[in-house]
Amino acid sequence: MSTVLSPARPLGRTGVTVPLIGYGTAPLGKEKNINTEQAIRCLNHAIDRGITYLDTSPDYGSEEKVGEVMKTRRDEVFLATKVNNRSKQGVLNELKESLRKLQTDHVDLIQVHAVNAWADLEQALAPDGACAALEQARDEGLVRFIGITGHARPELLGHAISQYPFDTVLVALGMADRLVTSPETFLLPKAVERNTGVVAMKVLGHGQFASVDLALRYPLGLPGVSLAIVGMDVPVQIDQIVDIAANFQPLSEREEQILIEEVRPLVEKDADESKNGQGPLFWLHDTAVMGWKQHDEPVMVDY
Repeated sequence: MSTVLSPARPLGRTGVTVPLIGYGTAPLGKEKNINTEQAIRCLNHAIDRGITYLDTSPDYGSEEKVGEVMKTRRDEVFLATKVNNRSKQGVLNELKESLRKLQTDHVDLIQVHAVNAWADLEQALAPDGACAALEQARDEGLVRFIGITGHARPELLGHAISQYPFDTVLVALGMADRLVTSPETFLLPKAVERNTGVVAMKVLGHGQFASVDLALRYPLGLPGVSLAIVGMDVPVQIDQIVDIAANFQPLSEREEQILIEEVRPLVEKDADESKNGQGPLFWLHDTAVMGWKQHDEPVMVDY
């Protein structure tokens, strides 16, 4: 009989217990040519295997596909999405559109997406910014918890959770991130201190890391990490990830060194290729200010 993951770790102070793996649905959207039927098959298979944490975003193009599954399985999952807008009204409008696509009246976790620059955090925390909107949405029962995400600046995320009581933080936390930005140093101690739920992403290096077992076990062995988000687009990949998580053991020192030796040349290669905008570890270089990119800047922001 196939292994089924069970809820294993607390998600910070939320009172929710989550499995070690969450489903990153970006590959089911615009990232790959996945039709709705195939996406539904993957999502149902993942839920059947115990991957009951679903992660999506308006810019993934996967919310509508997730919504097709939510019509019948909403009560079985912890549903997380994100907002890219930064003004209060812009965020509320974006959230309502996400709820429509997801075919639900609420999400469990809403996250201020891709905060990678100081100006972006200022927009999120402005009196008429994203967090004010999400507090209103929580009061109205549209969301349960409020989180923040970021790729390239874990020290900024550490400041963010010190400045505002985010329930969760979604952070790039693979071996490449350790070697370049060290979230373990700048973010995890603050998250543990504040009991903020830590969700790891980019743990397989966007498919660049060959040792999937080692790459996945690395972040799951770090203090304060609740689960790791993995993008999957075929059932056999889902089965592989579930089997690794079901037999999870922290890396030994030797295994960690093997992973470092594997990832280091990828980081070096990325440093060269990123100069031409072609680096495969693209998130390490993300400094976009989302409010400017979305043309949705709070009026009351103070830079």
